[in-house]
Amino acid sequence: MLFPLIQVVISISGVWNTWGYSSGNWAELAPLLSSNGYDAVFFCAAYGLNTDTLGLQECIDACNEYGIDVHAWIVMWRTAKSTEQERESFREQGRLQVSLDDLAEAQLWLCPTDPANVADMAEVCLRIAADYDVRGIHLDYIRYCNNRVCYCEQCRERFVEETGVQTSGWPTDYAMDGRFYDEYNRWRSQAITTAVRAVRDSLSKLNKVVELSAAVLPREVDMNNCAQQWDEWLGDGLVDFVVPMNYTLSDSELVFWGEAQLRLAEMNQIPCGLITYRNNSQFSISEINAQQEKVLEMGFDGWVMFYLSNHFISLLEENQEANDSLQ
Repeated sequence: MLFPLIQVVISISGVWNTWGYSSGNWAELAPLLSSNGYDAVFFCAAYGLNTDTLGLQECIDACNEYGIDVHAWIVMWRTAKSTEQERESFREQGRLQVSLDDLAEAQLWLCPTDPANVADMAEVCLRIAADYDVRGIHLDYIRYCNNRVCYCEQCRERFVEETGVQTSGWPTDYAMDGRFYDEYNRWRSQAITTAVRAVRDSLSKLNKVVELSAAVLPREVDMNNCAQQWDEWLGDGLVDFVVPMNYTLSDSELVFWGEAQLRLAEMNQIPCGLITYRNNSQFSISEINAQQEKVLEMGFDGWVMFYLSNHFISLLEENQEANDSLQ
């Protein structure tokens, strides 16, 4: 089923605000962002099933005064903010991802093929969208952590039931270089797309317009490995826009990634995710502005900066002071 786009995104000058960060000072942050030309904040309102609705409301109250849209940033599947007791309950119910090589990180992720996990995350999105004045719901980690998950017993059973493809060589025949890997990876991608559709369906129950977007991986190889076919989501109208996370300080890498993303997006408009630092290197405000100008020239529909750190806040303050001195 095709879903109509809610509306065409004209342009975004946004910033991601990470989980639990800068809560308590939005009265100062909102005017600072506005004076620097920012019109959107992606506030981390949910990390897995854990929510920060108090911080979200504070952000909304401050940003509304300055005409800044707030998108509720939802970290999908991750249980890092859950209690150990909650994770143990998920583990006992078989709701966590399993990796081929016992990767500990996988055990911090809910399995996307589990209907209960999908329903719970869709309910989180619906509850936030219904109860708070947000412009949109913004999905992150809407993927697998790599191409060596999930190989839980429940995934095997669901895959066989839904596809009829079965072998005694589990999980080897379904892993990289296995004879059924392509079929299994397509099935994993369909599971992630099903989760996106579940969120879209939940938002359709509302009597107000709420956009749906996603932060997505920058390279096709990563999209395939992590089962995140965001180009299909755009083409089918499941999301209103995506933000490729082009976290690089290299202009040549930015252009190389970006040109491929714009081809994948076809006629759909997408903002570009940019970063203010990498490892121990930090951008100056002039370097940030230069990358912003470059992605606009390339055809991106604005940008979203990662993230509203102390470093970035200080850059915005310096830029505001410089602009004020010129007036």
